[in-house]
Amino acid sequence: MIAPMIKYTFLVYHREYESFLQALRNAGVVHIIGRERGSEEEDESIRNLFRRRETCIQALKFLPKDIEEKKVAEETDPEKVVERIETIRKDLEENEQRLQELVKNIRTLEPWGDFTGEDLEKVRAAGYEISFYSCPVKRFQDEWAEKWSVQIIHRERGHLYFVVIHHPEETVELEADPVRLPKESLSSLVEERDRLKKENAGLHAEMKKNTGHWKAILNRYLKELENEIGMFRAKNSAGEQADGKLRILEGWVPAGKEEGLKTMLEDSGVYYIASPAGEDEEAPVELENNWFSRLFEPISKLFDLPKYRELDLTPFFAPFFVMFFGFCLGDAGYGLLFILAGFLLKKKVQPNLRPILTLGQFLGLGTVIFGALSGTFFGINLIDTGYTITASTLEMLKAEGLPAALIENLGSLMGEHFETRRNFLDAAIQAAGADAVQSHRMLLLKHTAADVSLLSSFRHLMQEPINMFYLSMILGAVQILFGMVVKIFNITKQKGFAYSLSTVGWVVLALTLLVFRGGEMAGWFTMNGLKYVYYALLGVAGVLIFLLNDPKKNPFMRIGSGIWETYNILTGVFGDLLSYIRLFALGISSAILGFVFNDMASQFLSTPWIGWLPFLLLLVFGHSINLFMAALGGFIHPMRLTFVEFYKNAGFRGGGKPYQPFALTKYNKQ
Repeated sequence: MIAPMIKYTFLVYHREYESFLQALRNAGVVHIIGRERGSEEEDESIRNLFRRRETCIQALKFLPKDIEEKKVAEETDPEKVVERIETIRKDLEENEQRLQELVKNIRTLEPWGDFTGEDLEKVRAAGYEISFYSCPVKRFQDEWAEKWSVQIIHRERGHLYFVVIHHPEETVELEADPVRLPKESLSSLVEERDRLKKENAGLHAEMKKNTGHWKAILNRYLKELENEIGMFRAKNSAGEQADGKLRILEGWVPAGKEEGLKTMLEDSGVYYIASPAGEDEEAPVELENNWFSRLFEPISKLFDLPKYRELDLTPFFAPFFVMFFGFCLGDAGYGLLFILAGFLLKKKVQPNLRPILTLGQFLGLGTVIFGALSGTFFGINLIDTGYTITASTLEMLKAEGLPAALIENLGSLMGEHFETRRNFLDAAIQAAGADAVQSHRMLLLKHTAADVSLLSSFRHLMQEPINMFYLSMILGAVQILFGMVVKIFNITKQKGFAYSLSTVGWVVLALTLLVFRGGEMAGWFTMNGLKYVYYALLGVAGVLIFLLNDPKKNPFMRIGSGIWETYNILTGVFGDLLSYIRLFALGISSAILGFVFNDMASQFLSTPWIGWLPFLLLLVFGHSINLFMAALGGFIHPMRLTFVEFYKNAGFRGGGKPYQPFALTKYNKQ
């Protein structure tokens, strides 16, 4: 839910304004209504604060992340720390650029050996010129050596490096690539390369040595800058009255956080007015949910915050998200890993990360439930784990009250073992008839012995893929219909119940069709005695949809709007419903991939002595890949179903501004 906001207007004498802001910041509950941020660009002082903050942030980003922060041992000027880090960064960047150039030049010179420019000058002084060439061995022609003074210097990977010694006035024409060599010698380049590497190592060592100390200083400095920026904005958010003698400041406070503020105001003697948010005012949004729904707030904030007068949909999509994630992951073994990992990691991570692990455990619980429902455990198909009718099976079926004829027919299968559920049911149908078996299918599966006795008590609850397909569609229909119900309350909260009557009509229409037509198809009742109720409900739905959809429009406009809305809803709901098939598709693909890795790994067990090693390695590797891919899809696709299908049908608009109280940002020294 969204916390109710109270608007406060403060009237402060100008000489007391700064001390009032200090007290207001210490209270830390007022979201100040300020001027537009763009106007800050006109003030040099705030631009300077932004520049200093940005350089501090960049310096922190440049420091290594794998060094633990240490407690500050002594005071150090943060500006000098930033300057030193910036110097190190520039030196490293320049050195890296020069090193890349050196490596390139060294590779060019290595085939030619070590010589200097002075050596070439001596040759020129003797009246000769040296030209450098390279070409593939196959392209080198012996005639070149006969015509010119050719000296082969180096052979490497089918390539020849050679020089031609000639008089300066002679023109050398060869089908070879001329090589332009750096002016420096190979030894000088290598020496410079080694020097720069040593210098870089020293710079990295300096950072490694001081990172903990520097991080602590810069983090504290960053908090100070943020406090200065916050104070500057607060000072410039007030209006002036009475020739600048009075300051008028406005802000929002959650209703549950007023007490401390009122106490501070009474002690300060500042005049103020408090009033609830007006209908046309957009107050900031602070979410207030129970401990379970609060775990899902990071997910809802990935999309957008609701408007102040909207419903917060976080509590409404949270249970569906758990189910959808479990459906997509679809393996009870993977779900147990999520739950176990949460327990193991909670003691090792920071407190602010523990809710994320708790969320992961709930998602793991959903995975265990839906993995057990689909009968998948680390890629093992628990449904097809052997079926055998025993004497005990027949006794339990008799105790359940099954017809004696059915039990006698099933007795012909006693002792026969069936590998899969499908084979067993086909054999049972041949022995006892399709109607009898389908009528008592659940009891028959429940009491038939499994190869693993532990599974016998709950294996009958596991569903075949076709039933999981139907379940995905049913869950989609339930969420879409639930979204429409939520939309009724959402519109009522924002505009009034009269504006939600069209949505009420669609809910009545959907429930009427589901209950009456669905019940008749299921054989629960006949329509003969209920047809007048059925048609009456359809009529009520039609009136709400076509005649009462907008109180402000005339009847003819309402009919037109109703027709257009009908077209949009019918086409949209059908497409939305099909989107939920992805739950089944992802779940079945995860199960199949797990089965494939199990099958591939099991083939190594036939290898004597060491077969167990590749078996375990492939299992761990394969299931790790499958778990990662399935978990990624299990998070992304339920999020899409939530933000697209559910949010749309719930009438979500979004665009709320987050509640950001004016508070002192404290430095944590640990």
